[in-house]
Amino acid sequence: MKTRFILLFALCLICSLILTFYPWPSRPVSAQSSVTLALDSIVTGLSLPVFVTHAGDGSNRLFILEQAGRIRIFQNGSLISTPFLDIQSRVTSGGERGLLGIAFHPDYRNTRRFFLNYTHNRPTLKTIIAEYQTFASNANVAQTTERVLLEINQPFDNHNGGQLKFGPDGYLYIGMGDGGSGGDPQNNAQNLDALLGKMLRIDVDGSVPYGIPPSNPFVNRSGADEAWAFGLRNPWRFSFDRLTGRLFAADVGQTTREEVDIIQRAGNYGWRRFEASLCHTPSSGCESPAPEFPFQFPIAEYGRGEGVSVTGGYVYRGRLFPELNGTYFFGDYGSGRIWGLMETSRGTWTRTELLRSGMSISSFGEDEAGEIYVVNHTGSIHRLRVANPQPASSRSMLIPSSTRSDRFISSLILINGGSIAEQVTLTHHSVDGAVRGTMNLNLASGGTFQTDDLLGALGLPLGTFGPITVDSASGLPLTAVSEVRSTNGTAGFFGGRSRVEASVERVIPDAIDSGNKGTAGTFRTNLGVNNLSMAVANVRVTLVDAAGAVRGNHDLTVNPFGMTQVDGIVRRILGDTSPTAGYLRLSSDQPVHAWASKIDNGTDDPSFETAIGQSAAESGPRLLIPSVVRNARFVSSLVLINRDSTQTVTYTITARSTEGSQLATVTGQLAAGATYRTADVLTDLSIAGDPFGPLTIETSQPVALAAASEVRSASGTAGFFPAVSFSSAALQKLVAEVVDTGDRGTAGTFRTNLGLNNLGPDEANVRLELVGSEGSVLGVASVLVPSNGLKQIDNVARVILAQGAATGVRGYVRVLSSQPLHVWASKIDNGTDDPSIVMGTP
Repeated sequence: MKTRFILLFALCLICSLILTFYPWPSRPVSAQSSVTLALDSIVTGLSLPVFVTHAGDGSNRLFILEQAGRIRIFQNGSLISTPFLDIQSRVTSGGERGLLGIAFHPDYRNTRRFFLNYTHNRPTLKTIIAEYQTFASNANVAQTTERVLLEINQPFDNHNGGQLKFGPDGYLYIGMGDGGSGGDPQNNAQNLDALLGKMLRIDVDGSVPYGIPPSNPFVNRSGADEAWAFGLRNPWRFSFDRLTGRLFAADVGQTTREEVDIIQRAGNYGWRRFEASLCHTPSSGCESPAPEFPFQFPIAEYGRGEGVSVTGGYVYRGRLFPELNGTYFFGDYGSGRIWGLMETSRGTWTRTELLRSGMSISSFGEDEAGEIYVVNHTGSIHRLRVANPQPASSRSMLIPSSTRSDRFISSLILINGGSIAEQVTLTHHSVDGAVRGTMNLNLASGGTFQTDDLLGALGLPLGTFGPITVDSASGLPLTAVSEVRSTNGTAGFFGGRSRVEASVERVIPDAIDSGNKGTAGTFRTNLGVNNLSMAVANVRVTLVDAAGAVRGNHDLTVNPFGMTQVDGIVRRILGDTSPTAGYLRLSSDQPVHAWASKIDNGTDDPSFETAIGQSAAESGPRLLIPSVVRNARFVSSLVLINRDSTQTVTYTITARSTEGSQLATVTGQLAAGATYRTADVLTDLSIAGDPFGPLTIETSQPVALAAASEVRSASGTAGFFPAVSFSSAALQKLVAEVVDTGDRGTAGTFRTNLGLNNLGPDEANVRLELVGSEGSVLGVASVLVPSNGLKQIDNVARVILAQGAATGVRGYVRVLSSQPLHVWASKIDNGTDDPSIVMGTP
């Protein structure tokens, strides 16, 4: 890999320059199609990851290789704490050496066999190809006993190749570099008798230690029997197109060019005579004398202006971006760029830049569904996703609850973020899942549907109550937000949740029972659970106290497309009236969504709290509470949960000013499953005055934290800020409802304040676009947000339109930023100054 890992481990000047010119985070770049791509972090806190793959056994697990010699498993949204395998004592690691490749046997489900490629001094440096097996009794742990198939001497420390892959023919392919140093001083790549500088192909199911496939090109003639192709310098990642079977390989260059090849039987890929399509040794006239096996030239190559070390990827055959089906994804370790290669006609390839990731791309990966992942060598795994300025697409969105009564009424804002008109169906379900009403809509591109009485628009009477599903005909991007507003003006938002966001485990951070209904100053928690699956969901609700101890359980069922609501869930679990606070852990046999309403027993007014699922966007080792405050009117609470059931976590909470400067920090520990809870987090942090700004919660351990903060006013109204993961910050966000219907102090009118949190290393230049109900841009404004800071804009519609008086606007805001942001809004009742908080969506 040339200087690939040396750049990082030696912390050399070149690496510093690379990181300077290509900073985190990823910057989406539009492809030739309408698709724009970005990356979602799913795992952080890894130690020098070099590869991620699946076992092909239907488990949907991801296996992550750490260079020093550990293999980790990512399953159901979490990193399993116990390694799948730890062979650090066998692996010689550092620079380009280490545990470099893994391949699961095509019949792994039954054989439990897999194969590793690593380097080891025995006593001199060698590449080791070895077989391992998983325990029959525990699919998440492998036996440490190995069977060595092949040892290949390495004359130098670099250019070790490292990839293993089973081909469609069932044989094991092994990518070998030229042995290292520079310029292939031993001419291994063109020496047919050497195993270095080759693509090897062996049979692991035949003879011991391995067999030679009879169709290998150098069987029964001069040349190594194991060789399939040659003339490679350092093939860093290769893969088979799962549809066509073609073998794509990225070959790292010397000083001038990087290349991508399609590897064929007996192919001669030129090194060291050629570096990509340019002469190398000799520097001219390298075509002569003509070799016995003609040179095969790259299907793509690039120079030092675009990168320094190519990393091979995969031909896309997933479902998330059908426009890119058949595109070969690959990238560059140094520049962090990601490209797509498309074969526009037979043998003619077009290369398009898709994304600037800002990462040290050590590998790409593929899951069982064919979706693509990117490995950041500095410690994280990322999933490739659609990242249009509009929200991510989903065929089915859920509004968890809607109501129409003499006390409460539900509104709806629906936005079509797609580039064409969309047919949309709204369906109201009763709590048992039965359909009560439907409505079909035609939404123009960028257009909206708004109603202040959703169930009335569906023709449903007073007393109706239940969830709403929003289905688009083509799966184009949709955003849905519903506000539940009471007759006395208090309100809360339900954000639309997609079917794919549902999970079998969820957490409600704040659950309470502090008094009886009708008693002022006391509260109770009501629980709601939604089931979007086709089967009945059996759900266990567990109350956990601050120490992590289980206080009790309550079992419930939820019909398909139905909803189950439990009034006073804490009292239902405990069966008594003792004041109690804790958190709720939901475990289900079907993916569910859940939510809670914290009810003021004196007024019966709710504050809505969304249950936290298993995705990296909702929990993780680095979280942000977008805003906390303490003044004469408002105070912010905090609940922090260690979701790991096996280990104590050390955490750091940091409060910052709106300018991003640190106000205070505190470090603490949470036992497995335990919580930190405070009614006034800024007082706990000993901050004087009237502080206001963002709060971060971080741990260096690979565990999932969950948190929420409630902002409560002196008059009793409140709203919840859910903690959001650093990894879900993005350069583009959308706020679904922005209003300006009157002046402050005027009862029955509202304004929208906008909050922008900058999680990037530099000041963010942010463009705000106010869009009307027909999809037209009404106005544009630009603002600056300090690094780690918060910019709050009072009455954002007037700021964008540069108006001093009420504009009467009802629309939405698109946010585009030079740095990764989280965005939120508070809809303010001008008569009472009470807020309803809603988070922006990707």
